[in-house]
Amino acid sequence: IIVQEMLGTKQLVTGSLNESKLRSLPEMTDSTKKEAMAFLEEMLRCSYQIQSIHLPLLACRMVRISLKYGWTKSSCVGLASLALSLVTVFSDFSEGYSMVKTSMSIAGSDKRVLCYITTTAYGMINIWKEPIQAILPQLKDVYNMSLKYGLIDNALSSGMLHAYRALFTGSLLKPFSKEVALFMRNNSERHKRKLMHLSVLPVSNGISFLCGRSGPQIAEEFITEEHLAEALQNKE
Repeated sequence: IIVQEMLGTKQLVTGSLNESKLRSLPEMTDSTKKEAMAFLEEMLRCSYQIQSIHLPLLACRMVRISLKYGWTKSSCVGLASLALSLVTVFSDFSEGYSMVKTSMSIAGSDKRVLCYITTTAYGMINIWKEPIQAILPQLKDVYNMSLKYGLIDNALSSGMLHAYRALFTGSLLKPFSKEVALFMRNNSERHKRKLMHLSVLPVSNGISFLCGRSGPQIAEEFITEEHLAEALQNKE
């Protein structure tokens, strides 16, 4: 069912004619559909956090509603999530790359939506099509922009993605070490997201080992289902 739904929705939004149709959709006016789209967006984020197989279905539903009833801010998130699904389910890097670029273009100047889409794009899609030198500055920029607009969870997600991408692609350890230390200190003192702390801790440990430091931090616990449930409850 998931594969059929994705393939059917993909046909509706890919190709030059369909992309042009997306860009020319009217604004959604049905208040009920707007509320439904906002609800589906929240479900989409939750599905991503728990790695649910329903994420592609939610993305497809959001895109289909948008095509029928018009465009809303949540539509861009649905389209970006469909792009991510094409990459993760079908390894369709080219189509996912093209689709998320369309989503970013349609989002325009809406900072909340643009921060989320940019994190998805540069953290999980564009890495397959662009050099890492082009990816890391974008992730750093969206981290700072998300903090500026109070989008703490998105900031932490982009910061975590930046940390892993930078470590695995040979960034200079001295400046990178300071960035990771600052990220973890801000999270510990201000944001207090335990799941994010546990996620980035292996990077911090890896830097310590590579720098030859004695006594690196050792995680006392792994990320468990209880941590995920707590994060979901706290909307992390």
